[in-house]
Amino acid sequence: MAKFHFGASALGLTFAALSATTAFAQVDDAELMKTVSTEGVVTSDQTCEYEGGSVMTLEAGKVCFVAVRGTDFNTKLYDGQGLGVIKCSGNGQFANELVQPSGAFCRVFLEQKKVAPSRAEVEAATRAEMKAAEDLAEEG
Repeated sequence: MAKFHFGASALGLTFAALSATTAFAQVDDAELMKTVSTEGVVTSDQTCEYEGGSVMTLEAGKVCFVAVRGTDFNTKLYDGQGLGVIKCSGNGQFANELVQPSGAFCRVFLEQKKVAPSRAEVEAATRAEMKAAEDLAEEG
């Protein structure tokens, strides 16, 4: 009989501790709902995947295609859930692009964006190559 009372007491204490932990968790959730997120920023392949994005190599360079969190999800409570970046700007060291028309996704450039040469640059390079070929033909 003593074993039964001890077991019942231990079980009661376990439930009391569990309910106290749940109450503390609710207080922490309320506090986390008020605290601004410290995450939601993409700077590398790993942080891209952590925030729920996809790393892609495009013609323009290596990018992270990731969702932009809604304003309701910019608190610490939502950190670590792969919801995306808080805003498109301020990610990585290169300029980023908000994907239109919805604006719900962002292209975060993880490498310097490759820019196609202008027509004048292409023409100048072509002229220089032609000149070099002519000079080589005259020497030979």
